[in-house]
Amino acid sequence: MKVKNKRVLIIGMGLSGIGAARLLREEGARVMIVEKREDEEKEREASRLLKEGIGVILGPHPENIIENQELIVVSPGVPLDIPLIQKARQVNIPIIGELELAFRFLKNQSLVAITGTNGKSTTASLTTELLKRAGKQVKLAGNEWTPLSEIVKEESEIIVAEVSSFQLETVKRFSPFISCILNITPEHLNRHQGIEKYIKIKSRIFLRQDKNDFTILNKEDFRVHSLAKFVKSKVIFFSRRGRLPEGVFLEGDSIIRKFGKEESLISLKEVRLSCPQNVENILASIAISSLYKVEREIIREVLKEFRGLPHRTEFVAEIRGVKFVDDSKATNEAAVRKSLSSLSSPIILIMGGEDKGADFSPLKEKVRRRVKKLILLGSSKKRIKKVFHSLCSLREVKDVKEAVRVAFESAERGDCVLLSPGCASFDQFTNYKERGEVFQKEVKRLKEEIEREVP
Repeated sequence: MKVKNKRVLIIGMGLSGIGAARLLREEGARVMIVEKREDEEKEREASRLLKEGIGVILGPHPENIIENQELIVVSPGVPLDIPLIQKARQVNIPIIGELELAFRFLKNQSLVAITGTNGKSTTASLTTELLKRAGKQVKLAGNEWTPLSEIVKEESEIIVAEVSSFQLETVKRFSPFISCILNITPEHLNRHQGIEKYIKIKSRIFLRQDKNDFTILNKEDFRVHSLAKFVKSKVIFFSRRGRLPEGVFLEGDSIIRKFGKEESLISLKEVRLSCPQNVENILASIAISSLYKVEREIIREVLKEFRGLPHRTEFVAEIRGVKFVDDSKATNEAAVRKSLSSLSSPIILIMGGEDKGADFSPLKEKVRRRVKKLILLGSSKKRIKKVFHSLCSLREVKDVKEAVRVAFESAERGDCVLLSPGCASFDQFTNYKERGEVFQKEVKRLKEEIEREVP
């Protein structure tokens, strides 16, 4: 992609926008970033970028900013219906996203792209570890790590990228060697305008692949499985429910892979990350690494050691026989369901956050059977209360600190206090990480107070 001396406008100054700006500047483009936020953090970042020769405008978008622009790069968090983008379309300025931009600068790296409503980060991280342990030169890119645009020109043999629906909205030529769709459940429907459009956007991950590429699909997710008929590359399935003629599957407690010969790899009892919501992530990671010829012993070694990522059913502490678990990354109904299924103890569930209009009614039976008390917080608490009010005891709280203390007061020895919000965090926090960190801090503070008490 030739961008030397081209005028390029980047909308959004998050990690992706900054990564795209630096890549373009390195390639000789004349780069300008616009960012609506005006605070000390953005001002500091703008100062650094200006020293690198990258223009920055903070605050409202100037009406004439797109004049003479030859390319627009949109950051993932920016809605595609804002006036600036609509105006750019009217005057036929090309519009792409950071993912598409970075892809066009790939050289000889083999690209793995992993998407899904839940589990992308864990699968990408585990896949990277499997490939590294096999001696491959691997880079990891995505929302949790470094944008693809920042590492695409670095030396590597394989790049593993976590890819979101927001990124896939703006791809055109994007075509990985291996694509993977883990699952599809209703999410971001306020932006994507319905589940059918959301599925269509997810499917863009494989649309440009050909017969020399591979697509890894979840056999047990009906929305994902139904996409197989549209795939032009070779489809490899994974399944946690039964045997496959080819692929990776669970038989009893044993993980089996079958690519020509059949191998029993490891029992789930030996896998450190074996809670139910991670089984499919593990199977997908094995399927991907198997296409790179990763040997059985390496897979066994990694699976016995891999701990997973923070804020995903992460044990925090035990206070007087009550366990506290942080699953702040659970930002939708499907993730909460998996989290509830992964725990055997009676549950005090902390739920709520930004109200995105999600349907929580599919959780009713799971909540009725597994939850002793439901503690609600955030802008969605009133609506969630309407769904579950007749199923268990409920309590509304103002923040995470109060939620932790009310949960402990309500719990008995042997119970588990689970933060699994089912909602985004943006009504009270910057992201799910900050929410999880606050939860963990409050749990540890409570533990210290209890331990200081005189017996």
